[in-house]
Amino acid sequence: MHALIAPAARRGAALALTIAALLLAACGQAASPPSPGSLVPVLAVSELAPGPNRIALGVLKDGTPVNDPELSLPMRFFYLGGNADDQVVSESTAVYRGQGLPFGLYVGYADFAQPGAWAVEITLPGASGEPVVQRIRLDVLERPRVPPVGALAVPSKNLTVHDEADLSKITSDANPDPDLYQLTVAQAIAAKKPFVVAFSTPGYCQTAVCAPNQMVLKQLKDQFKDRVNFIHIEVYPYPFGESFQAQRRVPQMNEWGLRTEPWTFLVDAEGRIQARYEGGITFAEMEPALAQLAAGQPITPPVE
Repeated sequence: MHALIAPAARRGAALALTIAALLLAACGQAASPPSPGSLVPVLAVSELAPGPNRIALGVLKDGTPVNDPELSLPMRFFYLGGNADDQVVSESTAVYRGQGLPFGLYVGYADFAQPGAWAVEITLPGASGEPVVQRIRLDVLERPRVPPVGALAVPSKNLTVHDEADLSKITSDANPDPDLYQLTVAQAIAAKKPFVVAFSTPGYCQTAVCAPNQMVLKQLKDQFKDRVNFIHIEVYPYPFGESFQAQRRVPQMNEWGLRTEPWTFLVDAEGRIQARYEGGITFAEMEPALAQLAAGQPITPPVE
């Protein structure tokens, strides 16, 4: 059984309370109202680029986000610009990545060989027990706004403790770690050492995942700080509340082309982006990637 998924004009109200800011241009929604009890996948990425991509999904059931660690979603990717739209280009499985997050997140990976129109078919358990396949159209941009995997990191000059000693004026994190505010991105690139840069606002996150992300970042830093530098960039300038209300963001958000938050980038010793993560992250997904980054190895998706 197949159901075509069209680009979303509206989103379920329950999902909007938690991950609305993630469900932007690349989102999908059923073209017709789903039957009661059926599962509906919703893309939680704002843009896709040629090359490796992390495909994050939310799942709705009767308008409510599903949070099931046992659920996994087989995916098949098709390129729609050729003569054989029914030919599978690649396959992946989106697995549960909601540990510590306020909703269920399911993550798989795809490598798009070229820009243009693509599609993904996602297999979900049906309400009657029979698998249901739903298709979402994907637009892979020729020139993405956000630096893609393989691009050079933007040498931003973000605020550090050397500019402002009071951490409460650098970050909205209620329990800030000074180690995350020692370097600008430009300095990290010049250091010729792998680094992680995270753009998030723990105190004002519209997706409710910035604070959990920050905990993962600190845990990773404690494990890899001898081999990898870590940077957190607050989304809003101080005073954070006023800036949030005015939607006034730090200039580094524009420099990196970021319209959503949070974003996390893994950058190698040559200053080249090796992985990028939009939205919620977990230690289980990030730890293997950091081990590869620290060792100077290509970052490959974790094997479940």
